[in-house]
Amino acid sequence: MKTLYAVYREAIKSLSGAGCDSPEFDAQQLVAYCFGYNKTQLLLNSGVAVDEIKLIHFEDCVKKRCNHEPLQYIIGMWGFHRFTFKVGEGVLIPRPETEILVDFAVEKIQKHKYKTVFDLCCGSGCIGLSVAKLCRDVKVYCIDISDKALEYTRLNKELLDADNVTVVKSDIRESAGFIGLPRPDIILSNPPYIRTDEINTLQPEIAFEPTLALDGGADGLAFYRSLSEIWYPFINRGGYLAMECGEDQAAHVMSMFVGKADKGKIIKDASGIDRIVTVAR
Repeated sequence: MKTLYAVYREAIKSLSGAGCDSPEFDAQQLVAYCFGYNKTQLLLNSGVAVDEIKLIHFEDCVKKRCNHEPLQYIIGMWGFHRFTFKVGEGVLIPRPETEILVDFAVEKIQKHKYKTVFDLCCGSGCIGLSVAKLCRDVKVYCIDISDKALEYTRLNKELLDADNVTVVKSDIRESAGFIGLPRPDIILSNPPYIRTDEINTLQPEIAFEPTLALDGGADGLAFYRSLSEIWYPFINRGGYLAMECGEDQAAHVMSMFVGKADKGKIIKDASGIDRIVTVAR
């Protein structure tokens, strides 16, 4: 029988050899997922003999990670802001920098008593659902074109018991996308923003994520044009549009609102990258 620490060390070696960026972190997360021991418990129970059935599952998970399947997909759940969301193939993985959108929305809702929020290109629903949980008096509409993504949105809505959320299938690139919806006070969006010809040059984990949630067109800005031309005018006066964008895109996105918006702001992420563009209506 192998000990918990032995299988942990073997996993680190395999993950490191496969070129995974964070082999120790990945191994710790898989130990927690498969055996139920967090980092501290792993150290305190290092000599414990592992269950053979659980070991088979663990080794299969390590193999998947060595093939660069995202850790989040393997585990099937991932933390975002203050909550945990179901994730898997067909939906974009929640990332820490996107949490800025939630913080921005909550601040504005509390200050202005807004009542209606849209999460466009919602994916797992992590943005809109987080806002809905933190601001229970707000009505949130999570909108996406992908049936698979909306499956996860609905699962997460149920998981979080977010009864103030409505899930809507719509293509935000079409002018009819908002028909039947109320005017929002805030629109939040983390749209596809990777240039089409760059997708295949990114880290191998990205290949597992849906192209539909990544491909922003030839210049990566296609969805921002729709946000500027179609959705921004639909926002109630006094409201806001807040968008996540790629590393070199913030200035280009902001320029789309020259002559339209009275004021705008670029917010940096924890790495100092211009990440969020906000414009007032």
